[in-house]
Amino acid sequence: MDRAGGAGLGTSAIITPGRLTPPRLPLGGLVMGIRYRFDNGRMKVRNTNSQFGGVDYGSSLSEIENSTANQKFIALYHKSTATSGDNRTIYARLNLAGVTAGAGYGDCIRAWAKVSGTGYAYACGVHSTLSVDAGATVTGAGAGLRATIGAAAASRTLSGALAAINADSDIGANNTMPSIHGFIRFTNSGSVALSNLLVLPSAAGNGTIFAAHDTQVMTHSIRILDSAGTAYYVMCTNAATNRS
Repeated sequence: MDRAGGAGLGTSAIITPGRLTPPRLPLGGLVMGIRYRFDNGRMKVRNTNSQFGGVDYGSSLSEIENSTANQKFIALYHKSTATSGDNRTIYARLNLAGVTAGAGYGDCIRAWAKVSGTGYAYACGVHSTLSVDAGATVTGAGAGLRATIGAAAASRTLSGALAAINADSDIGANNTMPSIHGFIRFTNSGSVALSNLLVLPSAAGNGTIFAAHDTQVMTHSIRILDSAGTAYYVMCTNAATNRS
């Protein structure tokens, strides 16, 4: 059975194979300590007490399972015809406002793909794509994935190890890595290959990321692989004597 109504009442849904009977919610009210209302077709939710509002769709011990191929467990298809402004299918914002003394951790979005079967040709935690249709244009920056590190204006020295992208590894003991592996892999999947590996912020300039550097003795090298597993070495030095 399904229930809905005023303060203190819960909601439920009957789920049977091939059929979902959703809960009937009033236009506005209080359900399980959660205040909600509808404004211009949008549901707005806030907590009214210490209960934490959220949505659970399965759990680590009771996963939503489907054996049918080519399924999307959650599908959102949106189209914006706006001629200005920022438009987003999903906007998520997490405010980490606690005082944790170094013990806290936070992710606005945590995506985790787990492989427990065998023989998968491809697996990825996040697949992010920008696709430009024929006849369409992007006149500014366009990227399949944008990562930004930011900080409010203040007279201070920021703490921590900061980066716009943190490429991490977490391989358990006793594993042997395959011959081709690395923190970052570059591939060309389309008919036209990219010509440049990186785009730097500006032309060479004194004291910048990209600066002139000559007559310096090589002291180190960075190992890279091509797609066939052939190793190459990027020459570098630990001295800046001859760097502009």
